[in-house]
Amino acid sequence: RHRFYVQLVCEGHPYQKPQNQIGTGTVGLDIGPSTIAVVSETEALLLRFCDELQSRQQEIRRLQRQIDRQRRANNPANYHPDGTIKQGAKTWRKSNRQRQTEAQLAELQRKQAAHRKSLHGQLANHILKLGDLVKAEKLSYKAFQRMFGKSVQFRAPGTFMAVLRRKVEGASLELDEFPTRTTRLSQVCHNCGQVVQKPLSQRWHDCECGVVAQRDLYSAFLATCVEEGADGTSGLNADRARAAWSSADLLLRAALSQLEQPANGGHLPSSFGLSGPRQSRSPAN
Repeated sequence: RHRFYVQLVCEGHPYQKPQNQIGTGTVGLDIGPSTIAVVSETEALLLRFCDELQSRQQEIRRLQRQIDRQRRANNPANYHPDGTIKQGAKTWRKSNRQRQTEAQLAELQRKQAAHRKSLHGQLANHILKLGDLVKAEKLSYKAFQRMFGKSVQFRAPGTFMAVLRRKVEGASLELDEFPTRTTRLSQVCHNCGQVVQKPLSQRWHDCECGVVAQRDLYSAFLATCVEEGADGTSGLNADRARAAWSSADLLLRAALSQLEQPANGGHLPSSFGLSGPRQSRSPAN
């Protein structure tokens, strides 16, 4: 059938709902393949991307297998007796049943993508309610796809950053994405300045000077203290981090205490590292 589309372009800033008013302050983000840590001056969060998104992978795989069987039944001349596809140019036929199955698969994937997009927008709105300056590491989401393909495909952290970037530009705010090469937030300690490379399996920052914190939350806190130097490179302002750590430590522990009692009764990912130490032994300022 014929479809007609109309695009309306309006000049100006988009309407802000009363519950989504922009906050003031600096917000630090630490983004992983399936999790995100958010730290501001008043709140700290450790969340899993799109935790409410229902996995439809079993239904998708069932429809994909059904399409493969229909394709083979409709085109027996394109396959060898052992089931492999013949080389060279081929003509593919589709039955009405196969087209219906493909339409069911496309609709299922569309519903999942629409729900994910809605959850991304809700999370981006909540982050902007915490502050008007967002700081995060500039990551390669293609590398995430190579290392954590299924999780990245399902939760789409790169798409979330695109949504957040669009909302920041629409509200005339600032999003500072700094390189990881000069900051190394997951390796450095703000208190003593020691840099220790940690494997991905180590989910806690436990320094000899006494600073202990969950790795993702600690990196998000350090992101709020990253500043651009006189030479144009971004680096951690250790003095600022030491001055803000006493209050931030309480926020980070409060975020972990909320995770220990999930409201939906589901399990928490191992990347949260809740089997490690619970409280910080850092010296109070």
